[in-house]
Amino acid sequence: MINTILNKLKKNFTEISIFLCFILPPVGIALFVFSGWHYLHQFFKQGKRIHLSPGLFLISCLFVSSLGAAFAMDDYSYFLVSALLLAYFGLYLKIKNNSVKKTIYAFKWITILGGIYFYSLYPIQQVLMNQKVISYFMGTVLIGHSNVQHYERLMGSAYNPNFSVALLLFGLSFLLAEFHKNFRRMLYRKSALQAVIIGMFIHAIYLTESRAGFSIMLIIFVLVSFRWNKLWASLFVLLLGMSNHVIFNWMPRSEQLVESTGIRKEIWRNSYELWQDHSLFGVTALGFYKEYFYHFNERIPHAHNLVIGIFTEYGALGGVAFVIVVIINIYKVASFYLSKAGNKEHLDVFLLSLPVMLLTGVFDYVLYSPQVAILAIILMACWDKYTEQLHLNPRVMYYVKKWMSSIPLKSWKNKKQSTRM
Repeated sequence: MINTILNKLKKNFTEISIFLCFILPPVGIALFVFSGWHYLHQFFKQGKRIHLSPGLFLISCLFVSSLGAAFAMDDYSYFLVSALLLAYFGLYLKIKNNSVKKTIYAFKWITILGGIYFYSLYPIQQVLMNQKVISYFMGTVLIGHSNVQHYERLMGSAYNPNFSVALLLFGLSFLLAEFHKNFRRMLYRKSALQAVIIGMFIHAIYLTESRAGFSIMLIIFVLVSFRWNKLWASLFVLLLGMSNHVIFNWMPRSEQLVESTGIRKEIWRNSYELWQDHSLFGVTALGFYKEYFYHFNERIPHAHNLVIGIFTEYGALGGVAFVIVVIINIYKVASFYLSKAGNKEHLDVFLLSLPVMLLTGVFDYVLYSPQVAILAIILMACWDKYTEQLHLNPRVMYYVKKWMSSIPLKSWKNKKQSTRM
């Protein structure tokens, strides 16, 4: 009996760890970190060969940068960052060697359920925040702030609304991919239920009061509309452009946008100066707070921008590697999306979720959170495994022209003329 339970737990270890990342974040993160180290140890012990992929290339460069920064700045506590990156490396290898279909299916639905869980916590959020020990385990405490009273932004269980909105956007993108698939298959009961849950996610994202989250949500809906019908999607984009003033008024905390943007610009400028001082290896994620306070006398934990944050924390070595990996993945997405070949069963899942990692990095740095970073690594490992089996046609521009020519503008014009007659 006990052996059966242990075997089931071992077999579903990844799924259980993902689930715990939403329910009890410290436990889920710890499980992933230790399992990453263990898998990496077993991998090298068995003498297996590593096949380089974009994700492994990036993590390797970040790891080397963190080692270089620890030696260059003579602060050996930065080796903790190196240790975490080794865990990420092992986790990436483990996920990449698993079945993509099984992993992405579990990851997708657990993330959706996690978003519903975040939403359900909102009515009792303040009660949980007042319970200090419980809130630290549940992720409902606002890190860096004490005795927060009457906090109105949705926290979920990610320690910060900006981290919560990233996880909610992942869930929304997965849910929209499922909705699109079921609606095309004329499974209207499932679609109706999913439409209700989509409404919950929209409200949850709005409750986080994240301006970036609100904007990215609109972009995700634009991407879905292009998957649905290119002509109607173009009209939808035009309508959004014409309604920009209305959308701006709907945006949460829109009255603070100018002030917030000014603060962000100052942080970016100061972070750039830090990078100039430590251009090759950066200052690491641990060293950023210390260096920023030392030079600018402000308590800022990260750069509030993904690209600037990577360059500041991991130097030119990590930053250039990140840019290379982004370019490779943009090419892969474009080539895969525009081509007719290949198994596209999970295309919508990746097409809608992968941009979330980049777009949330424009005005924030959500990958600073290990909780978000681990889930992003799982997604990237699945994507790399999924696309390595595809034979992508390098003639992307050929497919771009073909795709553009498939938009039924002529038929739409003829239809418009016939209505006039």
